[in-house]
Amino acid sequence: MTFVRRMVRAQAEIRFRDPGEGIEAREPVIVVVHDNDERSGALDCICECLGIAIERMSSREDLAAKLRLLNPMAVVAEMDAEGQDGCHVLITIAEYDRALPALIITNDEPASLGAIDAVEELWQVKTVVKWPRLLGASEIVNFLFRAGRSGNCLRLLPV
Repeated sequence: MTFVRRMVRAQAEIRFRDPGEGIEAREPVIVVVHDNDERSGALDCICECLGIAIERMSSREDLAAKLRLLNPMAVVAEMDAEGQDGCHVLITIAEYDRALPALIITNDEPASLGAIDAVEELWQVKTVVKWPRLLGASEIVNFLFRAGRSGNCLRLLPV
C-alpha cells in the first residue's frame, strides 16, 4: 500500500449521508478541466481511495453542460489551459452555482492571481482555492473534505 493511500485511510473515513429536507446533495464526483494528464497522479489515487469519481474533460469542452449533467461536488482546473482558462472556468461556475468549490492551479505570476481575484469579486464566487503548484496529498484531502461537506454528499471523518 502506498504512503498516500495509508495516509488517506488513516485520516478519513467516508460515509454517505441523507442531506435532509430541502437540501440538494451533490454527487461524490469532481470535474477536472485539463489538457495534460501528467500532473494528476496524487488526485487520482486519493479520489480512488475515498470513492470519489473523477470526470475529466478537455478545456475545449462545454463545462456548463458537464456541471448540469453531473452536479459535481467540486471543479479542478488549470489557470493557463488553452480552451478555457481559470477565469472562464470560474465565470462558468458562478453562472451554475457560486458556492461550488473550485481549485484553480495557478502559476506564481501576480497577473494570473490578480485575474482570479477580480473574477471572484465581480462574480461573487465563494469557494475558490488558488494554488501555485499541484497540491500535495494533505492539501488534496483537505480540499476534498471541505468540498464534500459543502456539497452535502459525503463526510470525511479525520482520525
